[in-house]
Amino acid sequence: MNWKPYRYDHARRSHPRYRAKRRIVKDVWIGSGTLMILFPEPAAVAAMALLTTFVSFMILDETP
Repeated sequence: MNWKPYRYDHARRSHPRYRAKRRIVKDVWIGSGTLMILFPEPAAVAAMALLTTFVSFMILDETP
């Protein structure tokens, strides 16, 4: 079944709910970046970057 919730792929970026999710992701990255600056250990920075990337994809995912 080929179901798309929006007529065009770029239409979801203008939806208020998606913009709110992007705002949350931005705040998560700002917080993560602050922690990376405060604790500049390479292993901690790499782990935090991977975790933040995973969380960002989780937040922006639109799968029901």
